[in-house]
Amino acid sequence: MKVTKEQLRERGFERSFEEIEGEARELAARAILAMPRGRFGAEPSREFSPGEAAALRRGGVDLSPPKPEEPDPLARSAARYAAMLATSYTTYEVARMLGKTEGRVRQRVAGKTLYGLQTAGRGHRLPAFQFEGGGEVPNIGKVIRVLPEDLHPVEVLNWFTLPNPDLYLDEEEEHPVSPKEWLLSGGGPEVLIPLAEGL
Repeated sequence: MKVTKEQLRERGFERSFEEIEGEARELAARAILAMPRGRFGAEPSREFSPGEAAALRRGGVDLSPPKPEEPDPLARSAARYAAMLATSYTTYEVARMLGKTEGRVRQRVAGKTLYGLQTAGRGHRLPAFQFEGGGEVPNIGKVIRVLPEDLHPVEVLNWFTLPNPDLYLDEEEEHPVSPKEWLLSGGGPEVLIPLAEGL
């Protein structure tokens, strides 16, 4: 699939598709190399004593061996992280999108009203989940501010973008919505704040 410069510009990106693609490859390599080295057992239950394995199973942990056709969860997380970084906006791109200065964008990252990731030699990158339609998702800064600091960026991305079983747009709705969809639909941040604090 080819993405044109115009399609990128319409979404606030100043970089070319080739630059984004190259960054994704580089970031995926960095994420993989940052993972711990060692032997990962094909049978998770053998990594624990019988008592530990029994306790984990009682707690709902599945210790059965992965099926060969299932993707490696570590590799999947590394790929998701790399893709998130590669499609994140630079402070310059966000400043242009929001009509602010780069300094103001950096202040908001430092004040935790925009979610930014520090990247080696590249400054902050701001993941795209917090923007929609050429602007900021309404009230997202109030929710970002209360996120626990020890969350992995992929956890943050997943929490904002995947359906949350506690969120329905109306009582008759059968399918839950994501926190991002909740905010975009006009839902208030006060509903999300306790959910975010509990992560």
